[in-house]
Amino acid sequence: MEMIYVDESGDHATGATNPEYPIFVIVACVFDNHDYRLRFVPDLIDLKIKYWSHEAVVLHEREIRKNQGEFTFLFDRSTRERFLADLSLVVRSSRAEVVAVAWDKRKVSAVKTYADCLLLLLDSLRLRFRRLAIPQVIILESRGVREDLEIRRAVEASTGSCHWKPIFVPKARNLAGLQLADLCARPIGLKLLRPDHPNRVYDETISLLIRKADDGTRPGLIVLD
Repeated sequence: MEMIYVDESGDHATGATNPEYPIFVIVACVFDNHDYRLRFVPDLIDLKIKYWSHEAVVLHEREIRKNQGEFTFLFDRSTRERFLADLSLVVRSSRAEVVAVAWDKRKVSAVKTYADCLLLLLDSLRLRFRRLAIPQVIILESRGVREDLEIRRAVEASTGSCHWKPIFVPKARNLAGLQLADLCARPIGLKLLRPDHPNRVYDETISLLIRKADDGTRPGLIVLD
């Protein structure tokens, strides 16, 4: 049995509304049930206890990047380096498989909704789950009652050899899988936005989790064209 957690980075509105980040990325982190329960979740809890003495903190890429909220202690440079090194080790050791759909709105202006991108993401996973006798659960961050209903209808109406069961969860529920998907999404978008710029999070950590083919290519990263 496998577990799928989905989150996103950027604005899925039609226009490039943010000139500094005109990218939309939606990410799925796929875990083996055993690895998730016995490896990733305990490792993540250990990390939180090490730095906060409790596990209630929700890891959020934006707050980590900007040293906000629970992460103001990262203004100390040496502490930040230690924390990021420990976090990277937890991510690399997670055994998650990362699959993503990236939309660069500077190059592709056609209308793509959140549901469009999500269905493309799920389509890339169909072969893996096509033989399941029951629908495969996917955990998504809740985006509001109306938005969640629209996405549920789109997913359940999709045709193919695999059936999905979307479950929407607020970020405050503190699910480890959703936090990993959140941590992965923006670094993938930044790599697409500025491929020649240093991107340690992507290059040294997240790229290792993206599904690869035998020839070394990354079919797990789908860039819309």
